Amino acid sequence: MIGKVKAGRYPLWSGYYIRWWFVQSLVSSIPIDYLEGTPLLPFVYRLFGVHVGRNVQLATENIAAFDQVTIGDGSCIDDDASLLGYTVKQAQLIIGPIRIGQNCFVGTRSVLSEETEMEDNARLEDLSLLQPGSRIPTGESWSGSPARKVSRPDVWRTDRPRSGLIRRALTPVIYIGLVLILPILLLAAILPGVLVLVQMNPLAHPFYYAAAVPLVGATFSILIMLEVVVAKWLLVQRVKPGTYRVHGSFYIRNWLVEQLYALSLDLTAQLRATLYLAPWFKALGAKLGRNVELSTAATPTPDLLTIEEGATIADEVDLGPSRVENGWMTIAPTKIGKRAFVGNSAVVPAGTTIGENSLLGVLTLPPQDPSQASEPGGSWLGNPPVQLPHREPSTSFSEKRTYQPTRRACLVRAVVEAFRVTLPSAGFIIVTTTVISATLALMARLGLVKALLLLPVTYGVACTFVALAVVVAKWLVMGRFRPFTHPLYTTYVWRLEAVNALYEFLATPLALDALQGTPLLPLYFRLLGAKVGKSVYVHTTGLIEFDLVRIGDHCCINQDSVLQTHLFEDRVLKASNLTVGDWCDIGAYSIVLYDSQMEDRSHLDSLSLLMKGETLPADTAWAGIPARRSD
Repeated sequence: MIGKVKAGRYPLWSGYYIRWWFVQSLVSSIPIDYLEGTPLLPFVYRLFGVHVGRNVQLATENIAAFDQVTIGDGSCIDDDASLLGYTVKQAQLIIGPIRIGQNCFVGTRSVLSEETEMEDNARLEDLSLLQPGSRIPTGESWSGSPARKVSRPDVWRTDRPRSGLIRRALTPVIYIGLVLILPILLLAAILPGVLVLVQMNPLAHPFYYAAAVPLVGATFSILIMLEVVVAKWLLVQRVKPGTYRVHGSFYIRNWLVEQLYALSLDLTAQLRATLYLAPWFKALGAKLGRNVELSTAATPTPDLLTIEEGATIADEVDLGPSRVENGWMTIAPTKIGKRAFVGNSAVVPAGTTIGENSLLGVLTLPPQDPSQASEPGGSWLGNPPVQLPHREPSTSFSEKRTYQPTRRACLVRAVVEAFRVTLPSAGFIIVTTTVISATLALMARLGLVKALLLLPVTYGVACTFVALAVVVAKWLVMGRFRPFTHPLYTTYVWRLEAVNALYEFLATPLALDALQGTPLLPLYFRLLGAKVGKSVYVHTTGLIEFDLVRIGDHCCINQDSVLQTHLFEDRVLKASNLTVGDWCDIGAYSIVLYDSQMEDRSHLDSLSLLMKGETLPADTAWAGIPARRSD
């Protein structure tokens, strides 16, 4: 389709872009995230054209411009780091090289832009942005967004463990066997529900079918969670802090549990931000206080996680990610204090303690000084983190609506969230059974070959129906979004979360992920109420209160960026409008908060944060957390 990926600039929607998009979509459909942290992932990327050296540790799937990416011997690329090698800006696909030398380290959720280089023994720390044209010299350590030189941290183990010929030969074989187990465990959880629904005729018995759907969804969620809990306690038992050899016995066993845990979080993602998630974390070994609110948080070692009473963990937070370097994996206890708040996409490194009543803002890394991070009442934002002079107080609500709900309120919430949890899983199973039933019917009428040829069409029709059903559910349940302020324990918030679960955990994986980077995704956003201009490139589904978003003509919104029209601070949900003007660009993994505005032709770089209430003037460029003028 495209041969070797070549550096250059290509018009958006051109023939080359369409072929690029098609190849990227095919690669995204492969579950290569199963291979993260194993020797198999470097091998797969070499097949795609990435230049990967020996003894490279890869824990990310965020590589796109394959032939333009070089990773030297002994380097470590940590969880969710980004080496995309491209961006879409001013209606152009821009591809450039990324070169990482030998024995380099790239931290969790860090971003290397196109046209960047890390020389041998260089380091890019967690949650850092290396901007286009930047180079980290030999032996230097950089941190921040945008990244700047910092003092080099002490690395406890600098000696890489040696492996004999037999170990090197057997290790990939062991991982291949374990990777093949994962789909079997998934099938064991989904098969009972499929078998039940296949036996039922929804047209002949619609009421029985409708009653069975949420029960089937609940069965799937319970089974997959039980599998993870059982596997965790059988394979690794109680995890202890320390440093472990990569691809050693503990590492491999813990890797399998982590993969099951990540898979279950993906498949039962609708559990996040519900009352049902905390008991599961406790079953996995985490120590959680009363009334803890957990959203889309991830932790590789629940045993080492402590979250005290009343703490709130927002979306996409990394809690205590393990650090892999020089062939060793280090894990350490992580603690979140009483009534602390950890904002969206924050990274809390292993070994960190966050003080009581503290705030860790959106896209924020806590201070390296342990005494500062653990100080009660601290408020930190960005990387490098800066202390906020004051916090905007939330509208006064009774604690019975926020931190100290009544039993009746908890019961009502539990009932509402039971439907929220089960419906997306049930939707997946309904699509599966519908496609199977339709294919069997087509086989009987048209034969095996024609039925298989029509399988993509059958699946596409089923997914389209689900995506449109989510649109109908949004308008029926929520109507048109307007700016609002509501405490956690209100039916408005629960209805909003239920609709978001259908959008984010049903429509998105079934249909919308495949539409990213096409003109069809903006069209779908318009159906949900967003105001989107013409010729807009969108490679994210990071919208929730759709009616509050306005996007101008010819904008480019890159991978996994978020147009965040709400914040959930002090257990109070606040939402307002957000405007992006004509010909604006938003880089990958950036977040634009509500009450902000990007005027025409303004540019926000990757891994950057536009604060609420701020305006980017026309024809300017900004970068950083928070965003600062960069042109």
